[in-house]
Amino acid sequence: MGYNCSYWVSGRPSITVNGESDVKDELGVDSLGSCLKERCKEEIAGHHGTEDLIKENETLLRNVLESTDDGISFFDNDGTIRVVNNKFREIWNIPDDADTGKNYVDAFVKYGVPQLENADHILSKVRRFSTLMEYDSDVLYFRDGRIFEYHLFPVITDGEVKGHVCSYRDITIRKKAESNLQEYARELEHSNELKDLFTDIIRHDLLNPAGLVKGFVEILLKREFDPDTTEKLRTIKRNNGKLIDMIESASKLSRLESISELEFKELNVAAVLRLAIQVLNSQFASKHIILENNAAGKYNAKISPVLEEVFVNLLSNAIKYSPEESRVIIDILDNGDEWKITVTDFGEGVADEDKPFVFERFKRATKAAVKGTGLGLAIVKRIIDLHGGEVGVEDNPKGKGSVFWVTVKKA
Repeated sequence: MGYNCSYWVSGRPSITVNGESDVKDELGVDSLGSCLKERCKEEIAGHHGTEDLIKENETLLRNVLESTDDGISFFDNDGTIRVVNNKFREIWNIPDDADTGKNYVDAFVKYGVPQLENADHILSKVRRFSTLMEYDSDVLYFRDGRIFEYHLFPVITDGEVKGHVCSYRDITIRKKAESNLQEYARELEHSNELKDLFTDIIRHDLLNPAGLVKGFVEILLKREFDPDTTEKLRTIKRNNGKLIDMIESASKLSRLESISELEFKELNVAAVLRLAIQVLNSQFASKHIILENNAAGKYNAKISPVLEEVFVNLLSNAIKYSPEESRVIIDILDNGDEWKITVTDFGEGVADEDKPFVFERFKRATKAAVKGTGLGLAIVKRIIDLHGGEVGVEDNPKGKGSVFWVTVKKA
């Protein structure tokens, strides 16, 4: 015995099924079912795809967090810690099996306070973290000597704070370097004070007695003594003169080291050279050294009158190391936008290994290999440095000896 059943589908005419299970698909029910199945499959596949994408992003985020040397934590507006990296655990010595999903204030009290020297100060700030709308930072001083700085950033979406990210960076090395630098600066300041004191002693306490010795020796040399006594007095005068020169040179160098600039005016370099030559005429004559001054004409440059001291020292150096009856040659060469002043001697010369250091009083590789105190050439370099020029020494291309040179900018 058959029967009929009718179903209303989505407001459309009924689908009739007779008792004999004979389906009359007036509206294509088989097609609709297939469509719904496909739609469900697509939605399920899309859901799985979304889950895969979320997992992929979570993995990427975790890799980023673990790749940094900074400790990272994130807590929401309720103060609950949601994310930390392993570096965060390492910094605060948090066991791997410890639950970090707790209130950040409670976590700091448990793990932070016992380790910090400035715990009270930092705790007072930590208690206000969740209310902050702006960036915040401070320094953490650990009892074991480590020093970290934290940086707190609010996470804002659509103008609303969703939580905070806090990073912790190890600055122990930097802070120790800063401390060492500050200590060095204090020592340097103290050293400069001692240098000024020493310079003052040189100028007055040493130079005055040396001047008295010079005066008395000159008086004694005017009297008649036996040859041996006279020779001894001359030796005293000669060595006392060296002492006075050394004291005056040290004083000059100290004064030059204490200034950072000179006043310049347009002068003829050749005229300044002639002044230096006049100062040393007697020394040239005493060793019968022939001076060839090829610096004729005008060589205008923006220089300081103190440049005369450069030429006095270069010429004095040439006289000191030149044999008697030899030559010293002066030239001024056109070197583009500067003048190159050369002083050539025919003395012992300077070894190649010592050339880089002859102008550096305190940087000589082997001081024993270089005669003299080196103060004169150090003064030369300092004055030329203040003029923005260069200094150097080369072998004399005409034979034995050296060519010392300096440069100054043309006017």
